[in-house]
Amino acid sequence: MKPVQISNGTKCPKCFKLNFWKTKDGRLKCKNCHYIFTPKPNPLNVPNEILSEIVSEFLLGHSTNIILERIDISKYKLLKVLTFLRTLTAKDIPDNLREIIKLDSGNFNLNNEIKKPIIGILCKEEKVYAKVLSNIKPEDLKLFLKAQKEKEPIEHSENWQKYIGLALKGRFYKLAPLENKKYQIDSLEAFWGYLKKKLSAKGGIRKEKLPLYLGEYSWRYNHRKLTLKEQEKLLLNLLFQYFEHKAR
Repeated sequence: MKPVQISNGTKCPKCFKLNFWKTKDGRLKCKNCHYIFTPKPNPLNVPNEILSEIVSEFLLGHSTNIILERIDISKYKLLKVLTFLRTLTAKDIPDNLREIIKLDSGNFNLNNEIKKPIIGILCKEEKVYAKVLSNIKPEDLKLFLKAQKEKEPIEHSENWQKYIGLALKGRFYKLAPLENKKYQIDSLEAFWGYLKKKLSAKGGIRKEKLPLYLGEYSWRYNHRKLTLKEQEKLLLNLLFQYFEHKAR
């Protein structure tokens, strides 16, 4: 038997060790407990070649049905991979935004008057980040909307508030005007236009899935200047880096 070490997240199902011998029929034998098993290609249990094809179709924006017509995979596994890709893109936050993000994710329940999610959009240096907000109090929201309606100046105590806008019930509001920073304002509005179009094209997204789609569309927008091949390479690198991290 040939000694091997797998770098795609494979662990012994019994003792969770990482060192194996490879048998003649392609199975793995754990060096620690001698358990023999057939390894999964990765934690998603989908061949890497198929994963590459799914990433390509995902970046092209093809629907689940179209991908199923083009790739030999079950609908269950495909949906699992697509959800994982969206989760991965949602976590790939631009470096210049990491230090100023102070918003919680998840669902919220403000009051009976506000039944639709509030989306916070952060934009700085052409990079964006969008998330469902859960930490806004009803009274704060009412004061904010009143100030917007009456065009009153809004006090902002923290630096990140200069670069943020709120989307509520299909309308977009800037948290604070930026003096001599017209480019930033235009960038916020440009991304909101892009995001609104993408969400409308979906024809309805379940509330629990919305954070994933916001992450996906933010990622696409941040990397819109890359070619499709460059985007594929970047997303596949994120994917395999995650697998390697799981293997540690």
